[in-house]
Amino acid sequence: MSLDESLRSLVAAEVGPLVERIDRLTAIVEELRPPKWLSVDEAAKRLGCSTQTVAAMCKRGDLVHRRAGRRVLISSESLRPTDPAQIAMLARAARAGT
Repeated sequence: MSLDESLRSLVAAEVGPLVERIDRLTAIVEELRPPKWLSVDEAAKRLGCSTQTVAAMCKRGDLVHRRAGRRVLISSESLRPTDPAQIAMLARAARAGT
């Protein structure tokens, strides 16, 4: 066996279990991620407000949404506010329960 082959074998033996562990951890993280699109009920539960509030927020354009037939689906990404004004607006809407 050449030196090159020996080194490859040694590296594969050391790195192989790490790659398997990273793959398992990646699968666990993927399972924990929220679904990309949520129903109005699910979005309301996550925001802590009523379904009417979620519908109003969609109508105003505060939440990214789409229609699937008669259903309205809310982007889970839009439930994660990023700027302070959006955070304040969501807090006011949740407190008002509109």
